[in-house]
Amino acid sequence: MPMPKAPPKSGDHAPLNKQWKATCRILFGAEIGELSEFAPYLKETMFPCKMFKSALSGKPVMVSSPHYPDAGKYASQEEIAKMQSLPLSINDIKDIDSLFGAASERVVFCGNKLFGKNVNVKEGDNIADCLEVLHSHDIYNSKYVAYSSIGRVSDSIYGVNIFWKCSHAIRCSECTVAGAQRCFECYYSTGIADSYFTFNCSSCQDCMFSFNLRGKNCMIGNLQLTKERYRQLKAKLVSEMAEKLQKDKRLFSIGDIARLSFEQGKSEALELPPSAVPIEVEGAFAATSRIVLGKQHNSGRLAKWLMSRAIGMKKVRGAQGSPAFKSDSPTGRLVGSGRLVSFNEALASSANSISISESELPSLDEIKKRAAQKAAFSLELLEGQNRGVCDTLLAFNSSDVYRLWWSVLSKHSAYSTVVTESEHIFGGWGRNIFSQFCINCDNLTYASKCFETDSSYQCRNCYFCHNCEDVEEGILCFNVKGMRYAVLNQQVTKEEYARIKKMLLDYINKELDAKGKLEIDIFSIGAGKKKKEKK
Repeated sequence: MPMPKAPPKSGDHAPLNKQWKATCRILFGAEIGELSEFAPYLKETMFPCKMFKSALSGKPVMVSSPHYPDAGKYASQEEIAKMQSLPLSINDIKDIDSLFGAASERVVFCGNKLFGKNVNVKEGDNIADCLEVLHSHDIYNSKYVAYSSIGRVSDSIYGVNIFWKCSHAIRCSECTVAGAQRCFECYYSTGIADSYFTFNCSSCQDCMFSFNLRGKNCMIGNLQLTKERYRQLKAKLVSEMAEKLQKDKRLFSIGDIARLSFEQGKSEALELPPSAVPIEVEGAFAATSRIVLGKQHNSGRLAKWLMSRAIGMKKVRGAQGSPAFKSDSPTGRLVGSGRLVSFNEALASSANSISISESELPSLDEIKKRAAQKAAFSLELLEGQNRGVCDTLLAFNSSDVYRLWWSVLSKHSAYSTVVTESEHIFGGWGRNIFSQFCINCDNLTYASKCFETDSSYQCRNCYFCHNCEDVEEGILCFNVKGMRYAVLNQQVTKEEYARIKKMLLDYINKELDAKGKLEIDIFSIGAGKKKKEKK
């Protein structure tokens, strides 16, 4: 009598583990093991987050940003209502020091945040309307998701990051708009399907080890094949992938191919200065600072401060001599700056293909080596109708944006990381979506006219707020909903609010005028000390 199969470990999240195995069968023709066995491998390309222990219960708390302070106080979302606030008399707030001092004594950062209707979410933060999610953050309207970050409207994805409309995908990143369907190790993609180990491909299907293609199918190493020949080679290569994954619980990556693509020992590229600030962007920041801070400021002068939390980006002298871009994103770190080319040079390289003789059945390692000799890498992906996109790495249907890492359906924004369907967004980390006129804000949805506000939804005119929902005119509010004219989670009169707001804006504008930066931010308040200057 056959022995019954051992049940999956509790950490496998049983329904999710079942769907993982189904996805592996689709991609590799076989199961390759339990989901929990691949956790370290799948986490490698996640956008950074942090894990802390709840101050109340000691349970794990995920927060979806690397900027939360190690010395802060944390609680899980369901515990916030149990926390007792220190008594406060608003009359004790006489100056800016007493305002920030009172805040630092009361700040509790909230993690494990769930919004809308969710079922079976473990180790997740900023999860909305999702089913079966494990160790992931900033996920919206998706199901069967593990070890993934920043995306929406997807199904059965594992180790997938920065995505939109993906399904049955493993270890894919920067999949914009039309996403990736049934893909493995595909990066910088738009509308691809049934592909493995691709980079910067758009509207492609049935491609393997291919780079910088547009509208192609049945390609291996950028070599056009007949359907029959492609299927023959694909079956062999995918079988080898499955065997290696079953044995080692990992496989080489696009980054490994990039490291083979240029001569060994090539030095890092010379860094170049950024382009001048476009006049349209400067005008947009002037308007935004007038609206948010009550005073017009110059974005170029404040650029270093505005980018202090954004993902690191720089312009470099590319491998062929033209300017190229390097980023500190999980994918960007895979490709050394000395191996980068410009976006146009990458597209031009798509004609370079490997050679495979008619009767040859090369191994997986051999295909990897041949593809590396022909591959070119650009960390830019510019798709759709763009206008006035400057020093921005990924853009789709955007206009007048500058020094963003990602801009989709956005305009008049700069110095930030991920800006989606928004306008007049300057500075900040994470994804700001459906928002407008915000400065140095992180992870906002449907927000407007906010400053130094984090992880909030449908908020307006908020300053130094965290985890707020439907708050209008809020200052230093944390973990509250449905308030107006609130300071430190207390409802105050409109006149008292105006007094404190004027005091705060006078301080902010004076600091920006004198130093070109603000030394305190939403995260350093919770650490009980001023933010250290970034070197």
